[in-house]
Amino acid sequence: MNKNLAFFMFLFLIVFSAGFLTGYFLERTGIIYTKNELENLRNEIENMQIQEMFIAGENVDCRLLFSTMGKVSYDLYDLVKRLKDINPESPQFYSVKKQADFLSLKAWIIARSIQEKCTKDIVPVLYFYSPSDCKECAKQDEILQRIKQKYNQTLVYAVDYTLNEPAINLVKAAYEIKSVPSMIINHRLYGKLNESEIENIICQQIECEN
Repeated sequence: MNKNLAFFMFLFLIVFSAGFLTGYFLERTGIIYTKNELENLRNEIENMQIQEMFIAGENVDCRLLFSTMGKVSYDLYDLVKRLKDINPESPQFYSVKKQADFLSLKAWIIARSIQEKCTKDIVPVLYFYSPSDCKECAKQDEILQRIKQKYNQTLVYAVDYTLNEPAINLVKAAYEIKSVPSMIINHRLYGKLNESEIENIICQQIECEN
């Protein structure tokens, strides 16, 4: 009897240890992979900022920036969405998530500056969401993804409303954002919108094909 008990205890420890190590390995691997993505995105955003500073005093074709801006917007949004869906209780992931949100905010500011200085053919959108207990945020996210696919001039950047950080709090205070989902489009604050409402706002800025 004692031998059987000892065997099952030994088996339990092996299974538990294997599960723990596997989870730890996957988490660490995910963090390393995401940090590499963040570093690449940070470089691309700095590149975009340098281009934005250059075009301010030069007569250049702004369309050269479009592909970079579109790729950065897509990759950032995808990264933030994956982190939001994972949402593990881990300081490392929280740090990575915070960096991703900061990059989203910075990229939105640069895109808005490019829109004002250079071209009206893009629509930067800053989207505030909550990662938990927000069914309307999930619905809004689906709508924004469809809009992005339909109109690639729409550059969507997502930021976690619950992050208590000075830069994010400054934007929330400036636009008096007090609930989610919320979006800033063309210097105006919008709450929850359906697809046709967002489409109408977008198409007031860019040429939309009927």
